[in-house]
Amino acid sequence: METTIRKLFSDQDRKFRIPAYQRAYSWEKEHILQLIQDLRDASKDYYLGHFLFEQDQTAAKGSAANTLLIIDGQQRLTTCIIFFSSLYQELTKRKNAGGAGSIDLEDIVHIYLRDTRKGTQKLETVVDDNNFFADEVIDRKHALQPAFSTKSQERIRDARVLFSEALSKATLADLERWHDLVSNAKCTEYRVADKIGAARIFAFQNDRGKSLSDLEKLKSYFMLQVYLHGGAAEAQAEHIEYLEREISTIYRQIVRVNLGEDVVLRYCWQASSHSKGFDSDKTLDEVKAYVTGGSTSDICERIKGFITELARSFGFVEEVENSPATEIKNLRYLNTMALAYPFLIRARLHGALTKSVERLASLLENVTFRALLRGGRAGIESRLNDYLTTAADEHYVETLVRGIVHDLRNNGWWRYWSDEVLEVLDSGYFYKNRVDNYLLWRYEMYLSSKTGYSVSKVNYGNLISNESIEHIAPQTETNGDPVANGYGLYEDAENAENGIVSGEWMNCLGNLMLISRSHNSSIGNKPFDAKLASYGQDNLLSQQKEIVCFVTDQSKPVWDKAAIERRHGKIVAVAKTLWSLDNL
Repeated sequence: METTIRKLFSDQDRKFRIPAYQRAYSWEKEHILQLIQDLRDASKDYYLGHFLFEQDQTAAKGSAANTLLIIDGQQRLTTCIIFFSSLYQELTKRKNAGGAGSIDLEDIVHIYLRDTRKGTQKLETVVDDNNFFADEVIDRKHALQPAFSTKSQERIRDARVLFSEALSKATLADLERWHDLVSNAKCTEYRVADKIGAARIFAFQNDRGKSLSDLEKLKSYFMLQVYLHGGAAEAQAEHIEYLEREISTIYRQIVRVNLGEDVVLRYCWQASSHSKGFDSDKTLDEVKAYVTGGSTSDICERIKGFITELARSFGFVEEVENSPATEIKNLRYLNTMALAYPFLIRARLHGALTKSVERLASLLENVTFRALLRGGRAGIESRLNDYLTTAADEHYVETLVRGIVHDLRNNGWWRYWSDEVLEVLDSGYFYKNRVDNYLLWRYEMYLSSKTGYSVSKVNYGNLISNESIEHIAPQTETNGDPVANGYGLYEDAENAENGIVSGEWMNCLGNLMLISRSHNSSIGNKPFDAKLASYGQDNLLSQQKEIVCFVTDQSKPVWDKAAIERRHGKIVAVAKTLWSLDNL
């Protein structure tokens, strides 16, 4: 049925509600800016698409017929309400300043925001966001919010701010034109009386080439399969309710994790006993093939089993992202989670407890560190895939640790990442190795554990985002005379191995140090004694403070090949201890 936004909301007894099994507010800045630009460009007509509603059978007696659950279109309707709230606020400011206009301000409130007779919201968001939405949008309190409990709340605030900024710069004529464009925006609506009808229409409507996430397409597909294979209407309703509960859990998790929803879906499928692990590359097609690949009588049970695993996977991702465990934090810092997450999810799905997961994280950090240290295309993923797809039970982590350590030590197919790869640490050119800053950070944590200096004073993420790697003996010789400035010979013609450059000590670990960009810029190529004085300042990393310990004569400090060699030996020895397989 064709209608307009104003007509949708004009029935004063009608309420709209977004059920928990629908996505929370997800429009980003670019979507809001595009809508604003559309309003600027539009002349007479504006089209806001199709809306699917389900009659709310749980509403209070007497109001059920007028409470509509938004099954499709909740993002657009929510955005419209944010727009009208912002417009009301801007027009009120101009009216109080003596401006005039043709728009009835109370009309905006009464139609779109709150039924002034009953005091009820015209549109309610998902439960987790509705109190915030009521304060921020419906009642326009705009209180300071130091921390949002969901990402969707932050998006609601961002949308309101963007609308407010655009409206404040528009002329009164433009405000009135935009009001009319949105109020009279053409749309179509379809209403169904129950969940089965909603599931059927949503499924047929939403898996036909629209720009949806894989998760949304899968939700649509699952609902269609329940409609086709769920049996009697009562059984279908029961299956749909089961899906809705799990999807509600997923949508609550989505706004609490940083990982993208389709990425979690992919990791969950790679962790599944029914996938090909890392060799699975078409998640959506493969999940569909799995749920429909056996007896049709079991399709609903396979769907319910997978959607439950997916909901649990989102929970596991949240655990990992927020875990304070050193093993998991190190794994996150190393940034090889595409290899790690399927293992972690598979282990948790099969009952691994927290300590086992942390041990698994330590194993994965060790293996992927070795792979990054070596570089190249030796195929660590294919080796690990044999373990990812191995039968999983309560001993899964122990099986992984025992098997992978054995292979690293004995299997020639794994020789690229055996202990021999740790000899790369002793390379004369370690600078710009992909793990150089991570290794120096782990060295810093090692020093902190020995000195008692708290590494929490320097967050890894902040450090790496602002860090640079300092060459203690500078790459460019100071004034062409490094010796006079406290550095050893760069080129030794008679004994090349004794020169900092000729002996390949310039870019080795012993001459590299983590330092902030601002600190590095301030010291530049200064003489070594000036650098050394800056390294001794408070609140610096322990690896900076200990530099003085490696010079031969601290009363006349010189940073030469001997000092670099001593520091180099210590860092390499510590690194080989940190990544020893004996620690697993």
